[in-house]
Amino acid sequence: MKKEPQQTQKKKFRFTLRIKWSLAVGLTIFLTFMIFASILYASFYNNLVTQEKQSTDETAKLIADRLSDVKGGLKGRAVLPLLVPEYYGATSQDAAAKFSQDSIVNQLSRTDFNIVIYNQNAKQIFASQKPKVAFKPVEERREELVRVDGRSTIVVTLPIYQQSSYDLIGYVFLTNRMDNVRRSAEELRLQMFVLVVIAVLFSGFVGYTIVYRLSKRIKMISETIQKVDRSPESSARIPEMPGNDEINDLADQFNSMLDQVQRYIEQQKEFVGDVSHELRTPVAVIQGHLQLLNRWGKDDPEVLAESLAAASQEASRMNSLIEEMLQLTRAEQVEQKNVQEVTDVREVIMQIVDNIQMLHQDFSIMADVDLDNEVSVRMNRNHLEQILVILLDNAIKYSATRKEIHLSADRDQQHIKILVQDFGLGISPTDQQRIFDRFYRVDKARSRERGGNGLGLSIAFRLVKAYGGELTVDSVEGSGSIFKVSLPILPTFENSDAEEENTPTS
Repeated sequence: MKKEPQQTQKKKFRFTLRIKWSLAVGLTIFLTFMIFASILYASFYNNLVTQEKQSTDETAKLIADRLSDVKGGLKGRAVLPLLVPEYYGATSQDAAAKFSQDSIVNQLSRTDFNIVIYNQNAKQIFASQKPKVAFKPVEERREELVRVDGRSTIVVTLPIYQQSSYDLIGYVFLTNRMDNVRRSAEELRLQMFVLVVIAVLFSGFVGYTIVYRLSKRIKMISETIQKVDRSPESSARIPEMPGNDEINDLADQFNSMLDQVQRYIEQQKEFVGDVSHELRTPVAVIQGHLQLLNRWGKDDPEVLAESLAAASQEASRMNSLIEEMLQLTRAEQVEQKNVQEVTDVREVIMQIVDNIQMLHQDFSIMADVDLDNEVSVRMNRNHLEQILVILLDNAIKYSATRKEIHLSADRDQQHIKILVQDFGLGISPTDQQRIFDRFYRVDKARSRERGGNGLGLSIAFRLVKAYGGELTVDSVEGSGSIFKVSLPILPTFENSDAEEENTPTS
């Protein structure tokens, strides 16, 4: 019996962005706090050790000063009354108060503090505790930090000189194991550890919260991508999200890209639909003539010539139609923000007028161009040429008996105005509303006679619109039409920058 294949694969564990971000933030805070805490701890510990050294040194000096008055050398019976309270011989309240205020007595009461007195022959005569550090006679004060039983210990050795004769009479040998420093350091370490744990947990929580909000927006983007992936024609878009950061910019750019892709898909559909519709007639005509020739027309020279001429004409019209549709598709895909070319309007107008006049010498094309050479627009030169050629060619095609065309151009503060006027058939108000639609012809029969496919004005309209301009028409039936083009002028400072970029360097 065959085993059925497992339907669902076990999802592999992965570190999500939330976990990674939380760990990263927590680890960063932990390392930063540890470095800061280590510096603070070292500074605090060094200050405590410094204070203990000062205290030990001051105690040694006090003992030396007190014993410097002893005459006849240091002996136990002379030292004990000066250091041990019981040997003061008084039990009154005044004596008790005096004992409590004596700094030497206070230091002797500390368990980590050991005071040892040696005579001039380095013989021990007094010790508050059994010494654990070997004594070495010195000629001047010496301070050391040594390790005793695994603990840092301050050792101070100070010679004692008789006050009147300044003769060496003994030594003060002090050791301080710094129990207070150790306890304070342990308490500080414990407090810092607690603070580190709290800081890491708090930073992890804050990092997780921040990433949760970020990942929530990223998830919205991902879900939209999945919808579009399942259905490329879907109208799904990333919803508006709170905030104003790079993720919002990404969402806006992605929505803009989807809109552009959607336009391309719609254009492709329109292109395929229009081609199939418009090519149906010429294909049918060619097919009919071929069937006619196949049946009996190939033996009749007159029918053969007529069929070949008709087929050739329809093939030429199909070629022209396909070319215009490709131009229309390219015009719909133009985006001004991606265009860097700067075009001199006056130069293009004069060149196109000369070219059209040369091709149609029976027409009178009157140009009134009130523009200087500094007036430019940000658009491809060939697109501006294409717009003018379409409008002039349209004016020539639909002119009746008066073979005259007027072209004028001027400017205001922000726009260039180009007017193309003919004195031909004119357009009715109803047709003016649709004159820029694809494949629309005012008079289909007469338009086909003039070789029009109804795409020229659509191409011009979409090109002008793509560059932020307007194309409108004013017309009176039987009197002619005026096509008006308005294009935004390139600001003077941008024009200067563009000229500098286009100037060749030697």
